[in-house]
Amino acid sequence: MTYRRIAALFAALALLGGCAVTAAPYAERMAFLDRMTEEGIKYRGELLKQGTQISQEACDDGYELLNPNLPYDDSPSYHSPKWEAQVKEAYVKGCLTGLPRPKPEPSGAGAVTVVPHSSVGAGVPASPAPSVSG
Repeated sequence: MTYRRIAALFAALALLGGCAVTAAPYAERMAFLDRMTEEGIKYRGELLKQGTQISQEACDDGYELLNPNLPYDDSPSYHSPKWEAQVKEAYVKGCLTGLPRPKPEPSGAGAVTVVPHSSVGAGVPASPAPSVSG
């Protein structure tokens, strides 16, 4: 009888091992940062509707209330402090500015340049071509 229990235990462990959570790929993490920025922008709208001053403290509070379920970055069971900071930064900057922000580089360098929605897509006028004198 103990052999059956041991075999069942190994079978269960093998099944759980096959279902293990893995670290999210880079593209998925960047999409998550986009969603966090959108959430920050939405929260900014709620603050404005309530007549609340937009501030770092109010946006930090909004992030704490959101308590997002972050995808894993480095391992299947660990959020690095750098990744957690990037997610919070995306949310808070969206809340403070109301504008989408560029994603951090894979190296973790913070991006601070605003990228407005209107600059993306076909609606942006092309730069004039340099003149070529013959």
